[in-house]
Amino acid sequence: MTQQLKVSVIGCGNIGAGGHAPAYAHIAEAELVAVCDVVEERAGEVAEKWGADPFTDYRQLLEREDIAMVDVCLPTYLHAPVTIAALEAGKHVLCEKPMAHTLEAAETMIEAAEKAGLRLMIGQVRRFDHRYVSIKEQIDGGKVGRPVFIRRAERQFLPFPPDAWQWDSKRGGGVILDIGVHVTDLFRWYFGQEAIEVYAVAKSVRQAAREAGSYDHAMITCKFDGGGVGFAETSWAYPQGFGGTLYAQLDVVGTEGKVQYADKDTNPMLIYTGKRCPALPSSPTAATISRPTSWNAMASRSFPS
Repeated sequence: MTQQLKVSVIGCGNIGAGGHAPAYAHIAEAELVAVCDVVEERAGEVAEKWGADPFTDYRQLLEREDIAMVDVCLPTYLHAPVTIAALEAGKHVLCEKPMAHTLEAAETMIEAAEKAGLRLMIGQVRRFDHRYVSIKEQIDGGKVGRPVFIRRAERQFLPFPPDAWQWDSKRGGGVILDIGVHVTDLFRWYFGQEAIEVYAVAKSVRQAAREAGSYDHAMITCKFDGGGVGFAETSWAYPQGFGGTLYAQLDVVGTEGKVQYADKDTNPMLIYTGKRCPALPSSPTAATISRPTSWNAMASRSFPS
């Protein structure tokens, strides 16, 4: 019988309580034993629901010797200090994206993991989403030749109040950091290359963004070292109800064709080539990977028990 990995969730807000904590109920190799939130009532509710112990101080939680992994679900500006503290306490860490508020903080997190000899993983969930895994399989299978241009759009209406930390550029980083990490990581994954030039134009559209001095709509262009070019639209400024919670579009243009995806279309993924146009691919991965409440549940399987 596989030994269960005892895990804890720090941060019982929307992501922690609604996504990460429930996901562990779907992982036989993991057991959620503790949760933490500065709001005692929130920590208590999540702990009671999932049979875990509640904490209001993450430092006390880190003193638990039985906890092997910490799942950090806090506002972006708190990722680095809490992650580093967890690593120094001998815990593996799964940290929500974005990794950190600054490049320097991210590098410090990596250094702490290397020094401790522990695993640090960032929740880049697109890499575990069967839709994007399936598209990656089409690319790797040579269905469209060598990818040369990727166009990506992630658009939504952010339903948070004006005082939410997501709007604050000093705590959350705005839409470029919060959503931009999804699209840029997708570019890196699909191209298999690293960015060498980045250009962006951003605007503050909604009143909450203007008052917070942050951006809620941005156009980003990335040039990669292997010649690939990625263009992305990231937005929290679309009207409420547009495309549901999130409307995503993707075009991967290769030397011999194109993969096209839009999550609200009748035929969400199509391949166009000179030989056959269009063709709807069937992916074994798409058929076998099911969503266990949260894609982070799949990511957490990467930690040793």
